[in-house]
Amino acid sequence: MLISHYDFIDFIDILLIMTPGQIIKTFKSKKGNDVIIRYPKWEDLDEATTLANELVKEEAHLMLSEKQTHEDEAKWLAESLVQIEQGKKIQLFVDVNDHYAGNAEIRVRDKRQSHVGEIGIALGKDFRDEGIGAELLTALIAEGKKAGLQLLILYCFQTNEQALHLYKKLGFTRSGIVPGIYAYKGDFVGEVTLYLPLV
Repeated sequence: MLISHYDFIDFIDILLIMTPGQIIKTFKSKKGNDVIIRYPKWEDLDEATTLANELVKEEAHLMLSEKQTHEDEAKWLAESLVQIEQGKKIQLFVDVNDHYAGNAEIRVRDKRQSHVGEIGIALGKDFRDEGIGAELLTALIAEGKKAGLQLLILYCFQTNEQALHLYKKLGFTRSGIVPGIYAYKGDFVGEVTLYLPLV
């Protein structure tokens, strides 16, 4: 099977311990779509690969810039599931009308920063502007609090005004900008750092 190809020997054992696909929240979006926020599961692989490549084609405000193969996404998903079980990551997936629409994660830091989590989020183009991103991040923040994290940070393209507006709405504070850090659409774009205390 594909997992053994990547030497994730304990993967099946981990799946038996954790609760893949566990639903965190259900709601109707502003456009009336049925939305489910949940933990990831292995069966997400095909739709996750498709969405990743749609985001690359769109040139979304993400670090991801090259087309992803099925094997690339298999490795990412398998590693994510292992990191979730190890307590190194909190990750939520979102379905809209029973189709995978995106995900958000907290990567938990270590050593002197073990109380800190770094947020990442990706949402498909067809699922924006209907309150899904806000609900997804709100659920993720709640999971971070449950895990005992004390501070969340995130990095955002300076040109991503929609995301910056959402982060401000959810209570994040800007702490600075690094100019020209991203090569994006033939230009160099700055990165905004934001933080949210959880205590």
